[in-house]
Amino acid sequence: MTKLQKKSHNQIQYQINEIEIKTDIKTGLNENEIKARQEKYGKNKLDETKKLNPFIAYLSQFKDILVIILLFASLLSYILAIVNGVESNWNWYGNNNRLLIEFIEPTIILFVVLTNSAIGAIQEIKSAKAIDALKKLSPLQSRVIRNGNLMLIEATDITIGDIVMVESGDVIPADGYLLTSSNLSVIESSLTGESEPAFKDANMARNLQLPIADRRFMVYSSSIVATGTGYFVVTAIAKNTELGKISNLVSSQKSTISPLQIKINKLGKIFGYTGLALFCLSFIVQIIFQLATKSSLTDKIFWSTSIVNAISLAVAAIPEGLIAFSSIILAIGIQRMAKQKAIVKDLMAVEALGSCAVICSDKTGTLTQNKMTIIDIFDGKNFSSKKQITNENLIKVIEYGSLCSEANLINDNGIYKVAGDPTEISFLYELEKHSINKYKNNLISQHPRLFTIPFDSSRKLMTSIHLINNENILITKGAPDVLLHKCANINQIEKQKILEQNEKWANQAYRVLAIGYRKVDNLFLNKVSQKNIEEIESGFEFLGLIAMIDPPRETARESILQCKRAGIKPIMITGDNLNTAIAIAKNLGIFTSGDKAITGTDLDKISDDELTKTIEQYSVYARVKPEDKLRIVNAWQKNEQVVAMTGDGVNDAPALKASDIGCAMGITGTEASKQAANIILADDNFATIVKAVDNGRSIYQKIKNVIQNLLITSIAEIILVFIGLLVFRAIFSSISWKSQLGNQEIYILSASQLLWINLFTHGFPAIALGLQDSKENFMNHRPIYKYESIFSGGMGIDTLCKGLLIGVLSMMGYYLGALWAYYNSPNNIISAASTMAFLILGITAAFNSINLMSSKPIILLNPIYYWKVYLSVIFSISFLIIVAFANKLALVFKGYVNLKSAPALIGIGLGLPMFLIPIYLIQKVTNLLVSKFEKFDSNNSGFVMIKSNNKSKHIQ
Repeated sequence: MTKLQKKSHNQIQYQINEIEIKTDIKTGLNENEIKARQEKYGKNKLDETKKLNPFIAYLSQFKDILVIILLFASLLSYILAIVNGVESNWNWYGNNNRLLIEFIEPTIILFVVLTNSAIGAIQEIKSAKAIDALKKLSPLQSRVIRNGNLMLIEATDITIGDIVMVESGDVIPADGYLLTSSNLSVIESSLTGESEPAFKDANMARNLQLPIADRRFMVYSSSIVATGTGYFVVTAIAKNTELGKISNLVSSQKSTISPLQIKINKLGKIFGYTGLALFCLSFIVQIIFQLATKSSLTDKIFWSTSIVNAISLAVAAIPEGLIAFSSIILAIGIQRMAKQKAIVKDLMAVEALGSCAVICSDKTGTLTQNKMTIIDIFDGKNFSSKKQITNENLIKVIEYGSLCSEANLINDNGIYKVAGDPTEISFLYELEKHSINKYKNNLISQHPRLFTIPFDSSRKLMTSIHLINNENILITKGAPDVLLHKCANINQIEKQKILEQNEKWANQAYRVLAIGYRKVDNLFLNKVSQKNIEEIESGFEFLGLIAMIDPPRETARESILQCKRAGIKPIMITGDNLNTAIAIAKNLGIFTSGDKAITGTDLDKISDDELTKTIEQYSVYARVKPEDKLRIVNAWQKNEQVVAMTGDGVNDAPALKASDIGCAMGITGTEASKQAANIILADDNFATIVKAVDNGRSIYQKIKNVIQNLLITSIAEIILVFIGLLVFRAIFSSISWKSQLGNQEIYILSASQLLWINLFTHGFPAIALGLQDSKENFMNHRPIYKYESIFSGGMGIDTLCKGLLIGVLSMMGYYLGALWAYYNSPNNIISAASTMAFLILGITAAFNSINLMSSKPIILLNPIYYWKVYLSVIFSISFLIIVAFANKLALVFKGYVNLKSAPALIGIGLGLPMFLIPIYLIQKVTNLLVSKFEKFDSNNSGFVMIKSNNKSKHIQ
């Protein structure tokens, strides 16, 4: 129950349940009160969701089909080892330590599975922490009155009794009672379920017995201001808000996966099921061979060998780190983008960035510095040609423009703290320079505001009424072409003169505002409401025309040129008039010969179908309404193009959500726009979007490189183990080989050898590929078509050819190893052959990760620049050599046990030279076959429409 204890001109005091709210509505809380209340009531934030349990994260890794297959293989190997152990009376060291090796091999499989699962769990935990960190980079901020000043603070610092100002687009940070409201409507769907905005009234009687939806005197945490402005006193924060009480509404966001991740998951399942199929097929083939050679199917060694070979083949087909390593690269890329001021809110945006073909950008603050400066003032007769303005009319223009605004400026010993629209802030800078009342607070205290009609994009005007020298003065500022038609003190000739000056300034790319005013009596003031705006905003006296300029950002021109080189069409969308828009667009390089510009009025006359057909012709949109952005996005998307759209207002939210990449402004953007966007530009800079696109392309390519690296090895292993098994069983069935082989178990590579290769030729190089920047300039390529396969751009044929090559080279190595042992060590033919194949496969697979960094051959790459990848390769090969040379490890891995390790030496010698030349030739051939990723000429600054039929139209 609420009890009003005292309410004077400035002081208010409420008792709500056991919480006392006492504050000064004019000056707000002071430092001592803020500190005391924050200590008493805590931070204004809901209880955080439970942190990810590391143990649960680890267990969740075992749901993956690839992991399940490997666990099954490990279990089957253990069962086989136990059976053999029972039959041999647990003779661990008999028959060349056979039983010991049979137990160690599944242990290695288990070790690799547990290690990969640990990597996946660690990555999942890091991703959760990264998401929390990204949330902190873009905190909800609110405007509050403290110590008599309007200031911008983090919403978590708001406390009971704070006076908060809200306007269109703001997210309300706490519950509270309205003190003032002007055309205030709020979207409260998160609490009431009603999608339509609820109109608020500060003068309504306070009755908490009413349902939430009927409490028009209150505003609630998390609701969004749709229209108008208001001030409210905070009555509840954090868990005591209505939102906090309904905890089931504050559910944690479900994690989403991008289309790329879906493709990766599907790819993993395909290879997983391929492994199972090959496991079964291997059994069948070996049984057929056994019958073909008229051997007995009751031979226990045959079944033991067949199971081992089948397990090895299943292991060979599975790229264990496919999902984990792709996620690592994605996380590294997102963190890097955050450091470059592009805060990615969802993973799908990263893939979309790589395909971005159109960037629709607001002008103000994104392409420009968002620091509006008043250049000149014209009152119909006089110009402000001097730095020091002394003309009373011109000073009046500045003062009235400062009064009719929601902005504020504080000069703290030369350090300016501003809050509000940059256009309005420009008046406050001029006010400090030229007016006796240097600061808005002083001006407002002398000329208090009585009523406000906020700026509206459809009216293009803002109006406020002030008490000035005991008279009620109505002040309106806005678009000259709208305001001048409402002025009564100028004739047609004077109006034409002012409009000509307006056009002249507009052609110079200046932003132009007009200010008018009139005196109103108390009877008129009593009738004022939001319902008779047309009557209020009429009959003005023209006061002045103001020219402003927002200079282009230093990086804007170069970023736009970079866009065009990258096959991306930059588009400027602005509320300025057409001439101003074209002038700025030409200056930035957006509007060139052959381009068209269009106004929102003309856009309304074009049907959706016609706009879809002609959309590529337009580079500039002027005087558009926020809803026009949605039409522009839809038209481009109907042409199968990926669109990035910037926005900062609450009305931009539909277009931001509809676009493939919604980019909200981090500084000037409303909280509503930030919630609707995929990416938040922390610096409101167009160049940041271009950097994000570059990063998106780079991340996409890195993930493709890792996937290709994994799949090349898997294909090579399948060819070596499966085809090799067929080929060498046939070769070894000859009498000469049979006499030398005796009872030697025939296998190509053991499961432990395959897993060792996968662990060390995939793991370290994959992480290195994620950290290493390529010298390849991805912004000289066309955008990636959004429906293309992950194997597009020649990756499929390149992967298959390289996998085949490495597989064939490894088979050759296997035969050479067997041939060497045939004459030098007949008792170790299989282990020698396996060691040779193991080294050639491992070394070539490791070096392949370097090859993926560039289209140049390895011998021409700079090891210093690519040191991360080179170091990872050296590290990987070192572990392969350790297994080959260390006798005890070689025994465990079923390798050749000999201190001289002749097959190992031959394998090292043959591995590199046999690999480099053919792999380079394959790469050159596939590059010639690929036309989709054809580079642009350095002088080309055109846009290419990427279509599903690969037919493109080039626009100059």
